Amino acid sequence: MHNRAVVIFFATLVSFPVFASATWPPTVKDIKQCRGNPSVVAPCFPVHGRMFLANGAPGLRIWHIGTKRILGILSNDHPIIPPGIRKHLAIGVEIYADFEVCPFTKSKPSAMQYVCVQSASHVVLQDYRDERKKPKITVLQGTYTLAPNNSSKRTR
Repeated sequence: MHNRAVVIFFATLVSFPVFASATWPPTVKDIKQCRGNPSVVAPCFPVHGRMFLANGAPGLRIWHIGTKRILGILSNDHPIIPPGIRKHLAIGVEIYADFEVCPFTKSKPSAMQYVCVQSASHVVLQDYRDERKKPKITVLQGTYTLAPNNSSKRTR
C-alpha cells in the first residue's frame, strides 16, 4: 500500500508541469500584438465602455456600457493596449471610449471574457484622484491604435 502511494505521488509530480503549462489565462508577456495575435479566438468587435483598474485578476477591465458585461484585459504586467491609453492608467482614473477589442476567450454567460485592446477612439478621461474636487474631465483627440510592434499610432 505504501509503495502504491509513493508511485501515485511521484506520477503526480511528474505530470504537474504538463498540466500547469496549459492553464488559462495564457501569459502574453512576449506577445505584443492584439489583432492577429495567435491566441485570439474570434473576430475583433467594438465596445463602448469604461476602462478602469480593479482589485483581482485581471486588474484592468472594461465595463461594456449598457450591459452587465465586464471584459478582462490580459495581462496585469503588460496589458495589450495602445501605449497612448496605457500612460493614463491610474487608480481613480476612468477611461471612457469606443474600444476595438479582440477576444482571447469565447463569450460565456456570467463569466468574464478576456480581451486585448486594438484601438480606442472618442476617449474621455475622468480623474477622481482629488477627492475634494469634482472629477477632472479630459477629452483626448484622435484614435489610438496598437501597431504590430506594440507602438501607438494616433490619428486625427
